[in-house]
Amino acid sequence: MNGVVMAIDPGREKCGVAITDIDGKILLKKILPTDSLKVEIMELINQFSPAFLILGKGTFSGEVRKKLEGISGNFTFRMVDEKHSTEKARKKYFKDHPPRGIWKFIPLGLQVPPEPYDDYAAQVLAEEFIRGGEGDA
Repeated sequence: MNGVVMAIDPGREKCGVAITDIDGKILLKKILPTDSLKVEIMELINQFSPAFLILGKGTFSGEVRKKLEGISGNFTFRMVDEKHSTEKARKKYFKDHPPRGIWKFIPLGLQVPPEPYDDYAAQVLAEEFIRGGEGDA
């Protein structure tokens, strides 16, 4: 597998986006409003020229896929399983942003990040795709 992977974690109001190189190095992570997703994804495709565009096939994936219709580029589109991506994303978030004060004494499994972490979920999708290289067209 060669190139750049762009992964999208679909959501009703916002989508996480992660762009990684094939070694998993993060080139960009951000959260985009679902309403403006198509325009922003087209800009990112022009900027990063991904070899793969990955979309999680969970809740809201159908709606997000419709919003992305008409996007073209020299990439392979894949739908990938989102199983356990939220839990894995939460762990990644807390690794990058360890709890402070009294919160560090509360088990991470009982905590929810204080801000959206959809970009971390997209990162998980990209990493799992790179490891497995699978998905549905």
